[in-house]
Formats: sequence, structure tokens, C-alpha cells
Amino acid sequence: MSPVEINVKLVYLPTSNERKYVFLSNGVTSSLELDGSIDWFPCPKFDSPSIFTKILDSTTGGHFSVRPEGNYSLDTKYIKDTLVVENTFSTSEGKLSVKDFMPLGLPAIIRIFDSEIPFLAEIKPMFNYGMIIPSLEHTEGGLVFRNGGSNEGIEISMDCKYTVLEDGVLRIGPGRGYMFAMYSRDLRYGLFSNKGFVFPDPYDSLNNIVNYWREQLMPSKKVPKFQDMYNLSILVTLGLMYAPSGAIIAGPTAGLPEIVGESRNWDYRYMWVRDAAYAAEALMCAGYRSKAKRILDFMMSVMDPSSKSFDHPLYSIDGTAPPPEESIGWLSGNKGSRPVYIGNSAYMQVQMDTEGAFMNALHMYLGMTGEKSYIIENWILIESVVKWISKSWTMESANIWEERNLLRHFVHTKVMQWVAIDRAAKLADAINQSNAAAEWRKLADSMRQSIMANGFSKEENSFVQYYGSKEVDLSLLTLPIYDFIDANDPMFASTLNKIEKDLLIGDGLLLRYKSDFMGNAAHPFTLSSFWLIRVYLRMGNIAKAEKIMEETRKFANDFMLFSEHVDYKTLEPRGNFPQLFPHAGLIHAIAEMNDPMLYSKNGAKSPA
Repeated sequence: MSPVEINVKLVYLPTSNERKYVFLSNGVTSSLELDGSIDWFPCPKFDSPSIFTKILDSTTGGHFSVRPEGNYSLDTKYIKDTLVVENTFSTSEGKLSVKDFMPLGLPAIIRIFDSEIPFLAEIKPMFNYGMIIPSLEHTEGGLVFRNGGSNEGIEISMDCKYTVLEDGVLRIGPGRGYMFAMYSRDLRYGLFSNKGFVFPDPYDSLNNIVNYWREQLMPSKKVPKFQDMYNLSILVTLGLMYAPSGAIIAGPTAGLPEIVGESRNWDYRYMWVRDAAYAAEALMCAGYRSKAKRILDFMMSVMDPSSKSFDHPLYSIDGTAPPPEESIGWLSGNKGSRPVYIGNSAYMQVQMDTEGAFMNALHMYLGMTGEKSYIIENWILIESVVKWISKSWTMESANIWEERNLLRHFVHTKVMQWVAIDRAAKLADAINQSNAAAEWRKLADSMRQSIMANGFSKEENSFVQYYGSKEVDLSLLTLPIYDFIDANDPMFASTLNKIEKDLLIGDGLLLRYKSDFMGNAAHPFTLSSFWLIRVYLRMGNIAKAEKIMEETRKFANDFMLFSEHVDYKTLEPRGNFPQLFPHAGLIHAIAEMNDPMLYSKNGAKSPA
């Protein structure tokens, strides 16, 4: 962005270092902030069009920034045990402190400041992912940005003295005050409407949100090591849950590139069955059984008992179909990475592993709670899973990596189908459905024999990515995690050796595979480290597991947030950010370090 000169020169520090992004959430929507600038803010929900989109177009995307005049240094941190951000700008003339947060229940951002110096605020919303330039109205108490094609808008209520330098650019005087930015679908019911008195006081909201996040950590099991990483990952995981429904999204962003300058720029703001089940397990291990149950309830609400249990691998956060995938041509993309995609065509895939992920989480829930009534109440759904897999497990499928137009007998998928039947049999035993349990165990045994015969290559001395393949991928690390094979079994030990030989690029980070339908894999997959830790725990190599966990600090950003991938050379995040998978993986791995009974065959996973 070029400096703007109107009686004052706006001086900007470089903002290209994406290791400095922080994540804010209130369980309804979220935002990303970099160096005091809100660069991403979808409204009114996680999966809505964004009104600040600078992260995807640095010129016209729109943002909401604060900074002092002239040169400054900046210290940014989370207020302890919260997703509330505090920025402290220091200049030769004095300091500016800004606390940024999203009030509970509202599509809003509040910025409370205490400043010894005048400073600048630049408020440049752009509706519908940067497509629509709003009109600007000045009103008593603040600003109103209106979408001329509808009644929607964003209002900025301000408690401060300010001077307008140009449209959306303000100089704010020293002192204490706030800027309360709230989106409304209909401004007739917004901050400056007759209904405005119902909205919260910003200072009360700050106390509420700080207490809220700290209370969210209270149920968590305490761990002797890695407590800081563990706590933040719990907050991020809970921050990715859509409070009204219990859906949990795979990531809060869209269009962030897996490989800079290329086209792997997907939208992750939906509930993936696989990711959600994994998060539910992690939360259970950390002590959050009621939160996990909300996730399970949502997954069951979208299940189809008359055909494939999960017709789609992902769902919108209200349980409906996500929007069709389309490219947003007017955005230049993050670091020029185009096209930017909204929606996700993976919705059209038939992925056969999803039922296994769900059933494993459900089985764990029963093991940890003993709540047999929950299984009985949802028995028809369990039966429908078995019915579908009984007739489909010999089919080819898309895989966990969602390669497009590629169907294979993927080993991970087959194992997860086995998981579904194995766990169904155990659930049947737990509620005295002995005939079903016996029948389903027989099916599971047949499935396992088939996988062992076809999924292991004697030539490679390894389980392989799919039947007939010579390659491995990271999903094979889950075989002992899901108790398909013991981690110390020679067949898995040789598989692990091949995975590390072919995919390990150092310090516990691995590529998810060598290549796919779009070319070679470029960056390591961050979840891989936490799968590897869990494998080493099962092998009894605690020291190795802890060493890898310590190494993962390097691959998080400056605030211990993990993206889907990481550029191994620059350590910058790649892909959508922060991503549920690695944060849930971290929780699970640290919880298992602290309590081996979580993965013991005689431990909490077994309800029988």
C-alpha cells in the first residue's frame, strides 16, 4: 500500500511476514490480524463472504488497521489463556496499547485503546470478498459503511476524539477509548438503530471474553510438559467451533496457497467429517467430553441412514451443502497465488473413510463416558454405517488427500472401513447386541485379511498407498493409531522405515506423499509430526516423541499457530491457517504423552 499524504505521512512497516498473523474468534466468526491490521473478516459467519480481505489482495481487499504516526516498534501477544490480542506500539513520543477481540455472539470486532500519542486508523471494508466498494456515511458517534446493493453494512461506533483525513482514514487523539465495528445484514437493526441499546458495552465485552476463554480452559486436563502449546491449541480448536450448531471447521480461511504462486488455494471453512471426528477425539482426551458430544451430535444430524451415511465429506456449518466451488477472479491472491477458490469441490467426492473416523470417535466417547443410552438412541445410524460398508468396502474410492478424478483401493481408506465395522461390533457388545456383534466381527476379520493380503507389498516390505502401488503416504502412520496393527509389528516397523526414508525432510516433518495429480509435494504436512509422535509413543520411544514435539515449536508461527503446511526453508505458514488438523493432533499427542492409558488397549478407548 502506498503512503497517503494529507497533512501527515502514513508510514507502514513491512507486513509480508505471515508468521506474525494472529487468530481471533468468538465461536460465530473469526478474523486474522497482522501488525495491527485486520486482514480477514468473514461476516456474519465463518463461511460468509469477507469484508476485510487484504490477506488475499493487498491492494483492494480491504482492511482495518491502527498504527502510530511515524516510526514505531510493535509487540503483539495474546492476553494469557485467551484469544484476545494486545498490540503495544512504541515510538519516541510514547506508547499506544490496543486490545483486539471479537465479542461473544456478534459478527463484530472491538478495539479498545489506551494511547499516550495520536495515532491513525484506516478502515477500508469491501463487501463480498473485495468486490463491492461501500458508501461511507458519517453519523453521530461513528461511521457507517453501506453496501449499496442491499441493506447490509458495517458500523463503527467510536468513543474518542478524531479527525477525518480522508474517507476511512482517521487521526485519533491521545487517551482511552474504543472502536466497535459490527456487521449487520440489515442496518435498520444495527448499532445506530433504535435497537442499538441492546448491544454490549465494549469494556464489559472485554471482561466477558477474557473470562470466557479462561473458563474454556478450566475443564482441560493439566499436563506436565508443553502446557503453553497445549492450552493454545485447545483455544484454537474451540475457536473453530460454530457455537450455534456444534459444527467445527477445518480452517477459518479460504484461498491461502499451499504453494505460493500456484493454484492449490482451497476454501476450508466447512465441517469435514474426518477432521471433526479427529477434533472430537482430541477434545475428549483433553477432558472436553461435552464439547466432543456437540461435534458428534452435529455429525449425526447430517447422516443419511438410508444410503451412504455421510453422503459428502464436508458440510456447511448449518448442516446444508456448501456452496459450489468457484474462483474469485477479482482478487490477486495471497502473494499472487491464483485463482482464489470459494466453496470446495471435494463436496462431490465419495470418500469411503469418513464413516470409520466417525465410528472411532463415537466408540471413544462411549469408552470415556459409559453413556450407553447415547449409543442406543442412535443405533439406527450405527446400523446404517455397517449396512453401507458391508456392500461398499470392496469398491475403489477417493482418498484422505482428496485427489480429484482419482479412484483407487487406498489402504488408509480400507483400514478406516475396517475401523468402522470393528468399532460397530464393540458398540454392539457394549449394549448387548450379541448377534450383531458376532456378525460384524466376522466381517471385520474378512476385511482385515483382505487388507493384509493386498495392502502390503512384499517387494517393498511395506504397506503401500493403494493396492498395487510401490509408494507410501503419511496416512499409513494411522494404522497403529487406529489399532489395526501393533506399532512394533515388523510389518509396520518396515513401513515406518520406508515412510521416514521417502518422506521425512528433517526434524520430524514429513511430506504427505511424493506427488499427486497436481505435481510434486512441495511442503511438509504439519499434522504428520503429531501422527509420528503418537506412533513413537506406541512403540515405547517416549524420548523420541518428546524430541519431535519440541521441534514442532519451530514450525508454528510466532504465536504458536499451525497452518496446514509449512515452508521448510522460510518457516512461513502455507495453506489455510490456523488449521484444525495439527492443533487437534497436538492436543491428542500431548494428552497421550501424559496418559498412556489413552492408547492402551485396556484403557479408555475400550468400552467393553
